[in-house]
Amino acid sequence: MSIEILYIIGAVQGFFFSGLLWNKSSKSFGDYVMLTWFLLLTILLAAYSLEVMGIEDQYPLFWSLNTSLPMLVGPITLLYVLAYTKRDPRIRPSFVLHALPYMAFTVLVCIKMFVSPENTTRATITHIEDGRDPLFFLFEQIRIVIGPMYLMAALILLRKHGERIHHYFSYTENIDLRWIRNLIRMSVLIWVTVIVMNILSNWNTWIPWRWGDNIIYLTVTVTIFANGYYGIKQQIIFSPATEGKPKPAIHPPKEETSLEPEATPTQYLKSSLTDQASKQLLEALLSYMEEEKPYLDGKLSLTQVAEELGISANHLSQVINSQLGKNFFDFINGYRVALMKEKLQDPANQHLTLLGLAYACGFNSKSSFNHIFKKMTGLTPSQFKKAKGA
Repeated sequence: MSIEILYIIGAVQGFFFSGLLWNKSSKSFGDYVMLTWFLLLTILLAAYSLEVMGIEDQYPLFWSLNTSLPMLVGPITLLYVLAYTKRDPRIRPSFVLHALPYMAFTVLVCIKMFVSPENTTRATITHIEDGRDPLFFLFEQIRIVIGPMYLMAALILLRKHGERIHHYFSYTENIDLRWIRNLIRMSVLIWVTVIVMNILSNWNTWIPWRWGDNIIYLTVTVTIFANGYYGIKQQIIFSPATEGKPKPAIHPPKEETSLEPEATPTQYLKSSLTDQASKQLLEALLSYMEEEKPYLDGKLSLTQVAEELGISANHLSQVINSQLGKNFFDFINGYRVALMKEKLQDPANQHLTLLGLAYACGFNSKSSFNHIFKKMTGLTPSQFKKAKGA
């Protein structure tokens, strides 16, 4: 089977996943961005397939698309992350600036391909691909650098998001944007391949440039398959089911003024909450935790606890941060771990599984339970149980 068949299959799969997204009911802004991302990679694969088949001489537009469109992969990936981490996700006029390198590169390609009369299409393409056009060569290097820069920005946003949700939620399942991290990992794989192949095929003669391009687009094909499979398997992108559907954005309550991952005393200088009132609220909070045991709710949030106590979520966060030196996530899961330790040492629970006990203590999954328990005790649940002779 010739290699262009693989590219065509990848492009068909890309259109298939795009169609699933398009037919999804109640599409969010993030869905439209993901649809654009799939279509972009699909067009790249389709254009390269036709280029490999030798059609670029008759239809140079395909070569032009394949040359300039990669500059949009980075901005679209960043936009997808913003769609799920910002309160009001939408394309603002300023975001058009991110497309300027693509626009400039496209104009250059069009001038070289369709305006300059001195060369034939084949001669122009060969002249450019051999690196004999200095301006085009410069843009090509800029294109290679821009992609990783946008991925780094996207990863920074995801890290900040992960820190932020620990201040407002007692769980991370379905709100930690893990599926986006997987998407970015695949995008990183593409750009690593691009950089390596560029070095080997353009700066040295170890690998012919066509071999380098083939490896790059094979990686793009794998990316389409992997992200499509992941989306269907997780029922996050392609399933209308409410429980498996990601929220459009995960944010603290509107009255929150601080989004920093760790609160410090200087952050509360302008707070109306006095030290004495903070200590009183802490007593009320601890009493509520002991009597009502809200931590047994696996989906407990800061807002819920604040509403039960009749205070603002901002003040509750301040009490937990300043008085206990913890975030909401660690505060609530500390109670869950303490209860789990009691249950593990109770002979009456020996017939129950660890996972069953974990669910009874408020944990939502085996992975999060094991991670949190070991983080707070230094032992796995099995090791703790064995150490206590239970």
